[in-house]
Amino acid sequence: MLHFGPVRPGHGWLGVVMGLLLLTPKGAVASDADLVVPELISEEITETIADVNTGADATSTRRFYVTGIVGSSFATLTDDLAGRYTDSSASGTLCTAGGALGMAFDRPFGAIRAEVEGRGRDSLEDSLDVTAIPLATGSGRWGAADSWSTMVNVWRDLPVTDDVDLYVGGGIGAGGSTYRVNGHYQLTGIRPNYFFGGPDTAQSFAWQAGCGTKWAISERVELDFGYRFFALDATTTPVTRMEGPFFRGTEDIRHAFSASEMLLSVRIYEPFRALRR
Repeated sequence: MLHFGPVRPGHGWLGVVMGLLLLTPKGAVASDADLVVPELISEEITETIADVNTGADATSTRRFYVTGIVGSSFATLTDDLAGRYTDSSASGTLCTAGGALGMAFDRPFGAIRAEVEGRGRDSLEDSLDVTAIPLATGSGRWGAADSWSTMVNVWRDLPVTDDVDLYVGGGIGAGGSTYRVNGHYQLTGIRPNYFFGGPDTAQSFAWQAGCGTKWAISERVELDFGYRFFALDATTTPVTRMEGPFFRGTEDIRHAFSASEMLLSVRIYEPFRALRR
């Protein structure tokens, strides 16, 4: 018979541990069920981490932005006057300014930006000489004032470096202006003078196409330099014709507006981020 002798408290616990170790089969590995991972740690590992620069989730694929726009518009006004009274058209360099609200959707090969843009343009005015009427001499002025446009645009960004992108795209919408023309002419040896003119508000379908380059100054600010070709479809405006003091009827003058534009823009992403805190 085996005799173990008296068991001391300290040695008893040590013996139990040693015994369990000896009973464990050689090479046995604890199963997954034996490993307890605190739920808190698991949640912390899978939690979405906020982007410290934009305040948006790191997994976010879209960003809201606002854009301020200013530039030069090399504009041309063409109309039926070129066939009825004069052989020329009005042209000039105008200032254009406005802004846009949009959303950028990140893609593997560059973002797609959709936006709503509104802009205004300076008045376009030019003098005219009556040359299309035989044996007539005369002059006048014509122009388009209070020109405006509202467009829905889509742009495709094409990355060149980490900070520089090229882009192409365009948009459609509506635009208009106040068309004004005033002039007079006199047939050789015949009196009195003939007068024509009158203002009228006109609006029509508008479209534009363009390209450009943009530079990321920071995570939230971009500088944009671009080109646009902008055009308004032709529309008609009634113009009154007078012979001396006598009314001689109204003519519908058909006119169209187009412009090549160079624009400088500043774009700010998540402009209201600070207000969310």
